[in-house]
Amino acid sequence: MLETSGLRLEPWQRELNHAVAVINARFEQSQKTDTTPNTLWWGGAYSEMLPLCADNLRGKVIIADQDPRRLRISTGLVDNASGVRLLALADLSRDAKAVESMLQGAVMRDIDAYLALEERLRYSIERAPAVADGWANSIIMDFVLNRIDTIDEAKLLAEAFRCLSATGSVLCTLLVSDEALPARHNVKSAPAGAALRIPSEAAIIAAFEQAGFHGISLHWSATAGEAIDRIGDIEVRMVSIQAYKGKQGPCWELGQAVMYRGPWLEVRDDDGHLYRRGERVAVCAKTFDLMMRAPYQGAFLGLRSVNEPPLAQAAPFDCNTPSLRDPKVTKGLVSFDGAQTEACCSAENGCC
Repeated sequence: MLETSGLRLEPWQRELNHAVAVINARFEQSQKTDTTPNTLWWGGAYSEMLPLCADNLRGKVIIADQDPRRLRISTGLVDNASGVRLLALADLSRDAKAVESMLQGAVMRDIDAYLALEERLRYSIERAPAVADGWANSIIMDFVLNRIDTIDEAKLLAEAFRCLSATGSVLCTLLVSDEALPARHNVKSAPAGAALRIPSEAAIIAAFEQAGFHGISLHWSATAGEAIDRIGDIEVRMVSIQAYKGKQGPCWELGQAVMYRGPWLEVRDDDGHLYRRGERVAVCAKTFDLMMRAPYQGAFLGLRSVNEPPLAQAAPFDCNTPSLRDPKVTKGLVSFDGAQTEACCSAENGCC
């Protein structure tokens, strides 16, 4: 039950407090599983979330923003945090400081000199981007998706995917609408500044899916049914979206299976695999590993084969493997091709 004091808060602050609680819970989990967590806080101190989460930030922290003033304030809030001033908010590869150092020594009298500098900049970014590939265990997005144009949305999510570790997750707090809003708008109680782009709930989830993320969850507060603002007939709400990286890569056959525990009759993952409650579904080693960790951990029973070979000696997982794994396979009584029904994947759909 919500406390009475929480109900008296303005809708913006109440929803922001919920987002802070979600982020701090992620930090607590990261401290248990990552010995030296690397956190990227993307968006500086745009909202009040960073000062409210600063005490729970551990390990290495990078704060990235395009605004130099906001970046100075942000890095002062977190011990040992380093700041990266971005040339564009959606691009984590280009560091303004590195570009400035190159410009100081550059002499450009003609187009050839300019092209040479451009090539040096391109090479520098490829060799040492501002935030390295796979560096972050956690990426926190502080309303950055509301502060960019629609044309930059795919670029921003691709950059998040690039910088995230293979088992890391993104937590993106943003404003969403229940129907499409074609223009930018000012939102009641939002931080002062430019008007915000507010994507629809369906559109932003589709964008995360297209960027290659899996296990996408929407963290709504208990009071999210109440909009924080209305623009005409369209309602605006605050949500934190958590999304994971790691479903890409080769599939190897180890004779493994997973069983969905319920309560739903059936569920489907982001690769299109169908899991019916209580059935032993044949999966590759990659999918088995995914189902045993967040965000799926606890929803599936993992069943390994007694005759499971070392991964280095495993054969590729055949997409024509029958969808159900015969119990005799996991017990080691028959080979991996002894299963029951039609294939879960086909050569055409390539879902494995």
